Amino acid sequence: MQPLDQVNRVLLAELSRDGRKTVRSLAALVGLSEPAVRDRLDKLSRDGVITGYRAVVDPNAVSAGTAAFVAVRFNSDPSAKAAVNAALEQEPCVLEVHEVAGEDCYLIKVRVGSTLELADALDRIRAIPAISHTKSTVVLRTVFERPVTIQPAPQLDGQPRRSSESAQSRA
Repeated sequence: MQPLDQVNRVLLAELSRDGRKTVRSLAALVGLSEPAVRDRLDKLSRDGVITGYRAVVDPNAVSAGTAAFVAVRFNSDPSAKAAVNAALEQEPCVLEVHEVAGEDCYLIKVRVGSTLELADALDRIRAIPAISHTKSTVVLRTVFERPVTIQPAPQLDGQPRRSSESAQSRA
Protein backbone atom coordinates (compact mmCIF):
# COMPACT_ATOMS: atom_id res chain seq x y z
CA MET A 1 0.00 0.00 0.00
CA GLN A 2 1.37 3.39 -1.00
CA PRO A 3 1.53 6.26 1.50
CA LEU A 4 -1.47 8.57 1.38
CA ASP A 5 -1.00 11.87 -0.38
CA GLN A 6 -2.23 15.10 1.13
CA VAL A 7 -5.49 15.16 -0.88
CA ASN A 8 -6.41 11.62 0.18
CA ARG A 9 -5.64 12.46 3.81
CA VAL A 10 -8.03 15.43 3.63
CA LEU A 11 -10.73 13.27 2.02
CA LEU A 12 -10.31 10.58 4.68
CA ALA A 13 -10.28 13.11 7.51
CA GLU A 14 -13.54 14.65 6.30
CA LEU A 15 -15.23 11.28 5.74
CA SER A 16 -14.11 10.00 9.14
CA ARG A 17 -15.83 13.01 10.72
CA ASP A 18 -18.93 12.72 8.53
CA GLY A 19 -19.37 9.66 6.34
CA ARG A 20 -22.36 11.29 4.65
CA LYS A 21 -20.32 14.08 3.04
CA THR A 22 -21.18 14.45 -0.62
CA VAL A 23 -18.63 14.03 -3.38
CA ARG A 24 -19.52 17.58 -4.40
CA SER A 25 -18.60 19.02 -0.99
CA LEU A 26 -15.40 16.97 -0.86
CA ALA A 27 -14.44 18.12 -4.36
CA ALA A 28 -14.96 21.75 -3.38
CA LEU A 29 -12.86 21.26 -0.26
CA VAL A 30 -9.84 19.79 -2.09
CA GLY A 31 -10.20 21.79 -5.32
CA LEU A 32 -10.71 18.82 -7.64
CA SER A 33 -13.56 17.82 -9.96
CA GLU A 34 -16.28 15.51 -8.67
CA PRO A 35 -15.20 12.66 -11.01
CA ALA A 36 -11.59 12.98 -9.81
CA VAL A 37 -12.71 12.77 -6.17
CA ARG A 38 -15.04 9.84 -6.94
CA ASP A 39 -12.10 8.04 -8.61
CA ARG A 40 -9.92 8.64 -5.56
CA LEU A 41 -12.62 7.34 -3.20
CA ASP A 42 -13.17 4.27 -5.39
CA LYS A 43 -9.42 3.56 -5.38
CA LEU A 44 -9.24 4.01 -1.59
CA SER A 45 -12.08 1.48 -1.28
CA ARG A 46 -10.49 -0.97 -3.73
CA ASP A 47 -7.17 -0.69 -1.89
CA GLY A 48 -8.87 -1.44 1.44
CA VAL A 49 -8.13 1.97 2.98
CA ILE A 50 -11.86 2.72 3.21
CA THR A 51 -13.47 -0.42 4.58
CA GLY A 52 -17.07 0.79 4.73
CA TYR A 53 -19.52 3.44 5.79
CA ARG A 54 -21.57 2.94 8.94
CA ALA A 55 -24.06 4.60 11.22
CA VAL A 56 -22.75 5.03 14.77
CA VAL A 57 -25.48 3.66 17.04
CA ASP A 58 -26.03 4.30 20.75
CA PRO A 59 -25.62 0.82 22.32
CA ASN A 60 -28.28 1.58 24.94
CA ALA A 61 -30.83 2.32 22.21
CA VAL A 62 -30.42 -1.19 20.78
CA SER A 63 -30.28 -3.18 24.03
CA ALA A 64 -26.50 -3.53 24.05
CA GLY A 65 -25.66 -1.24 26.95
CA THR A 66 -23.56 -3.75 28.91
CA ALA A 67 -19.98 -3.99 27.66
CA ALA A 68 -17.16 -6.24 28.80
CA PHE A 69 -13.64 -7.13 27.81
CA VAL A 70 -12.76 -10.81 27.93
CA ALA A 71 -9.17 -12.04 27.97
CA VAL A 72 -9.01 -15.51 26.40
CA ARG A 73 -6.34 -18.21 26.44
CA PHE A 74 -6.23 -21.25 24.21
CA ASN A 75 -3.72 -23.77 23.00
CA SER A 76 -1.37 -22.36 20.36
CA ASP A 77 -2.05 -25.07 17.78
CA PRO A 78 -2.95 -23.36 14.45
CA SER A 79 -6.07 -25.50 14.06
CA ALA A 80 -7.21 -24.47 17.57
CA LYS A 81 -6.72 -20.82 16.64
CA ALA A 82 -8.73 -21.27 13.46
CA ALA A 83 -11.54 -22.98 15.42
CA VAL A 84 -11.59 -20.18 18.01
CA ASN A 85 -11.65 -17.54 15.26
CA ALA A 86 -14.54 -19.25 13.49
CA ALA A 87 -16.55 -19.66 16.69
CA LEU A 88 -16.01 -16.06 17.81
CA GLU A 89 -17.04 -14.74 14.38
CA GLN A 90 -20.37 -16.55 14.82
CA GLU A 91 -21.02 -14.95 18.22
CA PRO A 92 -23.12 -11.80 17.56
CA CYS A 93 -22.21 -10.07 20.83
CA VAL A 94 -18.48 -10.17 20.00
CA LEU A 95 -17.60 -6.79 18.50
CA GLU A 96 -13.81 -6.95 18.45
CA VAL A 97 -11.15 -9.63 18.74
CA HIS A 98 -7.53 -8.57 19.22
CA GLU A 99 -4.54 -10.90 19.32
CA VAL A 100 -2.36 -9.68 22.18
CA ALA A 101 1.10 -10.24 23.65
CA GLY A 102 1.47 -11.80 27.08
CA GLU A 103 -0.20 -14.74 28.76
CA ASP A 104 -3.55 -14.18 27.06
CA CYS A 105 -4.09 -14.93 23.39
CA TYR A 106 -7.00 -12.62 22.61
CA LEU A 107 -8.73 -9.63 24.13
CA ILE A 108 -12.38 -9.61 23.10
CA LYS A 109 -14.91 -6.79 23.37
CA VAL A 110 -18.50 -7.89 23.84
CA ARG A 111 -21.76 -5.93 24.14
CA VAL A 112 -25.03 -7.33 25.46
CA GLY A 113 -28.23 -6.05 27.03
CA SER A 114 -27.65 -7.12 30.64
CA THR A 115 -25.31 -8.94 32.98
CA LEU A 116 -27.52 -12.01 32.61
CA GLU A 117 -26.96 -11.92 28.84
CA LEU A 118 -23.25 -11.42 29.53
CA ALA A 119 -23.20 -14.57 31.68
CA ASP A 120 -24.85 -16.50 28.83
CA ALA A 121 -22.36 -15.11 26.29
CA LEU A 122 -19.43 -16.03 28.54
CA ASP A 123 -20.82 -19.56 28.87
CA ARG A 124 -20.91 -19.83 25.06
CA ILE A 125 -17.35 -18.47 24.73
CA ARG A 126 -16.05 -20.82 27.44
CA ALA A 127 -17.72 -23.73 25.64
CA ILE A 128 -15.49 -23.26 22.60
CA PRO A 129 -13.40 -26.45 22.82
CA ALA A 130 -9.93 -24.92 22.42
CA ILE A 131 -10.45 -22.19 25.04
CA SER A 132 -8.78 -23.02 28.34
CA HIS A 133 -9.20 -19.80 30.34
CA THR A 134 -11.15 -16.54 30.33
CA LYS A 135 -10.99 -13.46 32.50
CA SER A 136 -13.72 -10.84 32.19
CA THR A 137 -13.82 -7.16 33.04
CA VAL A 138 -17.25 -5.52 32.99
CA VAL A 139 -17.39 -1.90 31.85
CA LEU A 140 -19.12 0.34 34.40
CA ARG A 141 -19.18 3.42 32.19
CA THR A 142 -17.71 4.26 28.79
CA VAL A 143 -15.94 7.59 29.12
CA PHE A 144 -15.50 7.86 25.35
CA GLU A 145 -14.96 5.77 22.26
CA ARG A 146 -13.15 7.21 19.31
CA PRO A 147 -12.90 5.95 15.75
CA VAL A 148 -9.62 6.15 13.89
CA THR A 149 -9.21 9.68 12.58
CA ILE A 150 -6.88 11.04 9.95
CA GLN A 151 -5.14 14.32 10.60
CA PRO A 152 -4.58 16.03 7.27
CA ALA A 153 -1.61 18.28 6.68
CA PRO A 154 -2.54 21.89 7.52
CA GLN A 155 -2.16 23.12 3.93
CA LEU A 156 -3.35 21.85 0.57
CA ASP A 157 -1.79 23.23 -2.62
CA GLY A 158 -0.28 26.12 -0.68
CA GLN A 159 -3.67 27.25 0.61
CA PRO A 160 -4.72 26.96 4.26
CA ARG A 161 -7.17 24.08 4.61
CA ARG A 162 -10.68 25.19 5.46
CA SER A 163 -12.18 23.13 8.23
CA SER A 164 -15.81 22.10 7.85
CA GLU A 165 -16.69 24.32 10.82
CA SER A 166 -15.13 27.45 9.33
CA ALA A 167 -16.60 26.68 5.92
CA GLN A 168 -20.06 26.32 7.44
CA SER A 169 -19.73 29.54 9.42
CA ARG A 170 -18.97 31.43 6.19
CA ALA A 171 -21.99 29.96 4.40
